[in-house]
This record gives sequence, structure tokens and C-alpha cells, in this order.
Amino acid sequence: MVTKVDQKSITGKDRFKAIVFARHLFCYTCKEHTDLTLMQIGNFINRHHSTVISSLGLISDMIYIDDEVTKDCLNKINTYLKEKFKKDRRMEIILPYNADIEKINLYLKNEHQAKCVKTT
Repeated sequence: MVTKVDQKSITGKDRFKAIVFARHLFCYTCKEHTDLTLMQIGNFINRHHSTVISSLGLISDMIYIDDEVTKDCLNKINTYLKEKFKKDRRMEIILPYNADIEKINLYLKNEHQAKCVKTT
């Protein structure tokens, strides 16, 4: 969407600068817009929660120093989320193919009114 990095790359092992930046943005956006724990966010991207902590710090630092690229990306993400969810308060979460969708949907139905769909 904003960074043109696909989900497979974000959850993969590549460490190209653009992919790492997209991972950092993903972690920051998840923490800002969801009630997911650091461990849950890390599990989504196949990383340890300490990686998520690092991502949050890096993006926060970029915002603090007024980095235009980071702020522009975050503004585009926030605008997209507002447009996507302004009418329907439900959130759609994309999960890896091996996730237990029924268990997650049951949890989210009770907690967040979200619907999960599997990737192919």
C-alpha cells in the first residue's frame, strides 16, 4: 500500500532497507491502532517481541526528529485506515495461512468485533 512491500516480505527474512522500514511501520501502526500485545504483533511478523519494541523506538525517533518520509507514510496509513473503517467499525485482519482462524475469530468476536481472513 504505502511502502509497496507485500505481506510476504514483511513476514519474511529479507533485510533490505525498504522491507525493514515497512516492518517498523507495521509494528508502530499495530501498536497505535490495536490492543495487540508486543508478543502478538511479533507473532504476526514472525519476530520476537523485542524486535517490535525496537521498531516502536525507531519510528518514534523518526517522528521526533521530524523525518518527512516517515511522517508522510504514517499520514497515508492513518488516512487509509480512517477511510477504510469510517463506516464499518469492524477491522479486517490478514493472518498467515497456518493461523487458527476459528479460535482467533471467537476471541475477536468477544473482544474487538473484528473478522480475520487467511492469506493464500
